[in-house]
Amino acid sequence: MRELVLTWRALAPAAILAAIGANLWTSVSNGDFRFFDFFGYFTNQTNLLAAAVLLIALRYTGRERPVWVEWARVSVATYLVIVTAVYWTMLTHENVSHPWANLIIHGLSAVVLVVDWLVEGPRRPLPLRGVGIVLAFGLAWIAVVLVRGATDGWVPYPFLDPVNGYAPLAIVIASLIMVGLAITVALTQLSRWRAVVPADAHAEMPQSRRVDAA
Repeated sequence: MRELVLTWRALAPAAILAAIGANLWTSVSNGDFRFFDFFGYFTNQTNLLAAAVLLIALRYTGRERPVWVEWARVSVATYLVIVTAVYWTMLTHENVSHPWANLIIHGLSAVVLVVDWLVEGPRRPLPLRGVGIVLAFGLAWIAVVLVRGATDGWVPYPFLDPVNGYAPLAIVIASLIMVGLAITVALTQLSRWRAVVPADAHAEMPQSRRVDAA
């Protein structure tokens, strides 16, 4: 199992970067590339974070990780589940230049991050009081989008367009926050089960439990 985890933690980031790179190249070729617009999309930002988190986790495969790595893993997993759910329910009508890249950033990356979390979760379950940490990045992103929408008019997704009215916009944002909280709580609780136990975890197990585990 450890070899399999190592494999997807190495290959998934390469696939994610290839997908984003292909979309980036198309945007540049079409002459419509704008740095802060392209990298302003939550999909692109969170997929880049996913690639980074997987590479960081790669060096900790099979052993305990710092708690900040665990919070980064569950945060990115939460973001990508939201990205995938929102895309396939609200945005599939949009044209895509590279279907394979679209499937990676709107599906495969989320699956990999969630499976990675379930297979090798943290040795100690993350405390529920810290779930606000997960929402911090998303709330900051929404704040930037709202400012840009009110100033330069750029809005990444139609459901965040202030032209629809601020009441519907508030409902959408509140819904996303609640969904994010629900996903985070679910993932932190599911980390109590894991397919791969860090090797140093056995060192702290009572003798009786070590015998049972053997």
